[in-house]
Amino acid sequence: MMGTTPALPELPSGKIVLVLAAHGAQGILLELAAGLAPRGPLRVLDGGNRFNAYHLARLLRRQTPDMTAALNRISLARAFTCYQVETLVSASSADPPMPTLILDLLATFYDESVSLAERRWLLERCVQHLRRLGDQAPVAVSAQPALPAQVERASLLRILQEASDQVWEMEAPTLPAPPPRLF
Repeated sequence: MMGTTPALPELPSGKIVLVLAAHGAQGILLELAAGLAPRGPLRVLDGGNRFNAYHLARLLRRQTPDMTAALNRISLARAFTCYQVETLVSASSADPPMPTLILDLLATFYDESVSLAERRWLLERCVQHLRRLGDQAPVAVSAQPALPAQVERASLLRILQEASDQVWEMEAPTLPAPPPRLF
């Protein structure tokens, strides 16, 4: 889906949806969370330190009269290394089935202090766990697009794209051109 926001919060069960956008598609995944949390338990894994509880609370306030109950249905975990991301995703696949949103999954995999081979191996393990999660409940993962010069990042993103059943690419909003300067 190019350039438009997908119909939120409908996520297909049995599929992995990858959302590509600047800032790890934080806003879109928070909108999905606001649509899913009033319905039942929701797992949110944050790989890029992008979870904004205040923004989510504002979105929930518009969705439900019982914002507190919806917030209490959200299980949040943050990871600060690619090893922690793999551990969180692995542990989640053993938990009871529930929709899972993963914010900026690849952020920690871009850490060049870990060898590229190790990062690829960890990401491939994450993909296996994501498939198990996706078989049981909807899964949405966000990531930032790689720039042309970022070859290693592009290779990691490609692994995630190939594992995804759907890819939503969101265009960055274009700013109007500034008016011409007179002086």
